[in-house]
Amino acid sequence: MKQEEFSSLLQQPYLFHLHTNYTDGQLEVEDYFRFARTHGVKTIFFTEHVRKDLKYDFHAFVDDIKAVEAKYEGIRGVIAAEAKILPEGDLDISQAVFDTIDVLCFACHGFPDDFDLYYRSFQRLLSDEKWKQKVRVFVHPGRYLKKRHIQEDIYWNKLNELLLLGASNGVYIEDNKREMLPPDISIIPSDLQIVGFDIHNFNGLEKWLNHYQSK
Repeated sequence: MKQEEFSSLLQQPYLFHLHTNYTDGQLEVEDYFRFARTHGVKTIFFTEHVRKDLKYDFHAFVDDIKAVEAKYEGIRGVIAAEAKILPEGDLDISQAVFDTIDVLCFACHGFPDDFDLYYRSFQRLLSDEKWKQKVRVFVHPGRYLKKRHIQEDIYWNKLNELLLLGASNGVYIEDNKREMLPPDISIIPSDLQIVGFDIHNFNGLEKWLNHYQSK
């Protein structure tokens, strides 16, 4: 998928950043399509968790999406993945999964308690040429700091530096409505922002609905 196509999909109602019962979600693939049909959603970005050592069959997951998509005319299911960053900037994703997806999301999960390593690792990741063949999204940026209850401006300012570095390299930045991260999405050009809810259950879908009904 080219970046221009990805951007065009964001011009109509979409669901971005969600998980299914293939990993830690409670909803089946078809639950998302039913919701989309009821509420006018045109695109569903299936951003399932991945690892190099997967505990589920990613290709069966893809086949499931395609089979359900065929039943819901006018609703597109985009194959994406959420991979965690590893120390020094690599991603925990297999080549087979990377080759399959249209959108690569990356996040910080279970990272060592070392901010300098975190900063250095994201610096490398955000500008690494080997990932640039995919549309890339930095999801729930700032969770590393929030989970550690870090409030000092110096660290959040360093996060902003990373977000701007990502944007300068064509990386989309998620405006995460579940965790309200990052604190200041306005520093990112609007055409590189994407709204996500990290949906795992029907409550997450209700939050999505409440957000768009209140706009």
